[in-house]
Formats: sequence, C-alpha cells, structure tokens
Amino acid sequence: MTVHDLGSLGVGKTLTTQEFAVRPSDLTAHVESSFLGQVIGTCEECLSTGSLAGDGGGGSPWGRVCPTSVAIDRMLAALARHEALREHSMVVRSVGRVRALGELMVGEPITGTAEVRFRSQRNPGSTHLTVEVELHRWQGGRRTTLLGFEAGLELRHAAPAAA
Repeated sequence: MTVHDLGSLGVGKTLTTQEFAVRPSDLTAHVESSFLGQVIGTCEECLSTGSLAGDGGGGSPWGRVCPTSVAIDRMLAALARHEALREHSMVVRSVGRVRALGELMVGEPITGTAEVRFRSQRNPGSTHLTVEVELHRWQGGRRTTLLGFEAGLELRHAAPAAA
C-alpha cells in the first residue's frame, strides 16, 4: 500500500516495521557522535567512522546490551522506511515517556510498531503525528515488548523529481 497523501494515517492506525537489528556499526556511530559532542572542535578531523570503536578484529558483538538511545534511533530509522512513509521526509521533533521493559541485545532480530495517537495538518505541506512506539522481540511465537516511547514526528511531502 503506497500512500501518496497522508490521509490514511489517522488516529488509531498502526504501522509495523519489518524485522531489523541494531548493528555493531550503529554502536560505533553512537560512541563517536557522543565523543564528538563532548569535544566538539577538538581535533574532529582526526576522527573517522570506526576510529574509536570497532569489532577489535574478533568476537561477535552478540550478547552486548544495546543502549536505549541507539535502540530508539534504529526504531525511528526503521519507521521512516515504512511503506506508508517512504515517499515523505520524516523529522523527529520529540521523544518522550521512554519505558525500558527488557534488554535489547546487539544483533538481536526485533520488530517495531507505531500507533498514531494524534494527527495535525496545521501547516500546509506537512503533517504532524504523535505516535506510541514499541520494540518487540519474538521468542517461541510469543511477542515480548522491550521498549516503549512516544515520538513527535513531522512528515513533509517529498518534492516530485525533476524530469
């Protein structure tokens, strides 16, 4: 189902992501951005992706607990790729009411849901949504919720490609 106008994203609509995982490179990016945030302007040009953290040449990151902020970022990225939102640019305006209900492990397959709680089209060309988001693990055919949070999103209609 491709949605060209966001009219079908009414209150109560639930979007479900495809299965995804937090990758070791996501942790690397998180560590580097946190570090750069603390020392902004101090030798930034010396750092490159993967320079602070890596897999160390051995061992799998499986079994490593994923920081909540990284899990939230990956979930929002997976939501932005959802079929109903794919043709629109998504800007995260707020994240709140975070509830960690279990530990998410790096590499663990997870899915997410986002239920629309509020929708507004006050500004022409954009739609504002408040969504209740959950990350889930599937074990033995049973769904376990690992993380829940509320997010404020702004969706802008993508400009048509110039021919």
